[in-house]
Amino acid sequence: MAKPQESERALPEYGPVTNADLTRAMWRHNITLQFSWNYERMQALGYLWSMLPVIQRVSKTKEDLIANMQRHLVFYNTNPAVGSPVIFGASCAMEEKQQGEVGDSLKVALMGPLAGIGDTIQAILLRPIIAVLAASLALSGSVSGPIIFVIFGLFWFLFKVPQFWWGYRQGIGLVGEVTAGGRLDRITEAATIMGLGVVGGFIPSIMAKLTTTVAFARSVTVDGQATEKVVQLQPTLDQILPYMIPVLVVGFAYWLLKNRKQSPLKVLLYLTVLAFALSYAHIM
Repeated sequence: MAKPQESERALPEYGPVTNADLTRAMWRHNITLQFSWNYERMQALGYLWSMLPVIQRVSKTKEDLIANMQRHLVFYNTNPAVGSPVIFGASCAMEEKQQGEVGDSLKVALMGPLAGIGDTIQAILLRPIIAVLAASLALSGSVSGPIIFVIFGLFWFLFKVPQFWWGYRQGIGLVGEVTAGGRLDRITEAATIMGLGVVGGFIPSIMAKLTTTVAFARSVTVDGQATEKVVQLQPTLDQILPYMIPVLVVGFAYWLLKNRKQSPLKVLLYLTVLAFALSYAHIM
């Protein structure tokens, strides 16, 4: 009787996917997804490494394992804290059901929309608010500033766990759950409006010292005597619109980002040059 070839033998790991396999895959994803981030395929290597405990179980032969690994080396990029755990959980469910190709389609369909939601909620809405709050407390000498920032990071890390299990339970139905009734657009728009409103509210407290030192001197006659009166420009601006200069600076930065399509790095460079120039001219 002919012996089966090496490639035809079942791999030692082949068998039913266990809860331990899923848990190990989840922690790999939550911790190491971006360890091998690169400009060619971005998070693909981290995704593959995270998926290995599952695909090693469902791959009967070496050829099956190689094919499954190659499938997960395609381009992948989404928000690692909000979105990717859900996608990864659903993808694990599809691999367990021997429907890996369906899981690949799910990744492609959801990584863009969930990146929009995750980036808006985490990076645009909450992270700047928490960072500004923590920085304000730290500048005032309170140790609670850095503690708050650490707790914020810990929250996002732990929040990945329920996302993974929810995505795993939803499986292929995740697409319908996420995209039903324009839910994505409403969440993104609401988060953007709230984020801009809250960040705008920080302008007076963070940039209150951004004032002008410009003053005008003029001669006036009081009781027949000529005296020189100095008029400060800043109080006049405050009467017209409190914190006018900070608001104008933020508006200028937003105009560069939104209308001129400048990168955040270039905007920071412009503002730095402008600050040095105005300070040198004794305007601010």
